[in-house]
Amino acid sequence: MPREDLVFIGKTKKPHGIKGELKLYVEDKFEEDFYHVNIIFLNVGGSETPFFVEGIRGEAFPILKLEDVDTRSRALDFSHKEIYLRKADLLKDEEKAPIPEILFFKHLVGFEIEDENIGAIGIIDEVIEMPQQEMAVLHIKNKEVLIPLSEGLIVEILEKEKIVKMDLPEGLVEL
Repeated sequence: MPREDLVFIGKTKKPHGIKGELKLYVEDKFEEDFYHVNIIFLNVGGSETPFFVEGIRGEAFPILKLEDVDTRSRALDFSHKEIYLRKADLLKDEEKAPIPEILFFKHLVGFEIEDENIGAIGIIDEVIEMPQQEMAVLHIKNKEVLIPLSEGLIVEILEKEKIVKMDLPEGLVEL
């Protein structure tokens, strides 16, 4: 039985990708509250355990990244668990506003994309959300080019060097 200071808001589902993310179901009435918290509680082993939220992306189908959960196998440990928030963390009606746009790859603006076959492609000018995924916007030879930022295409992100190494399908970028 959950603690009295907690409220059930949804469940984790299966892992998403290879970086420790989880797909979620959050009850509609708690969506806005969920997007504003830094700590959630998961029912692990019969007790509600706190976890720090590293990031949340997506709106219709939220994807959660917890701190210190960095692999698919580690995310499996937390799949299909009940999610709780502290009642004190719920927004008051007057505080509720539209859900903010949260982009998981937003920090990559200014990074250079390098393809394993082509080499350097260009600098990411913007990251936008489109149905099902985020896209990097680059301007190459006076043309706007959109490149999907998905786990399956990203080989490595070199934070210090500000480089995103990718393995893009042939013909995706016509230089």
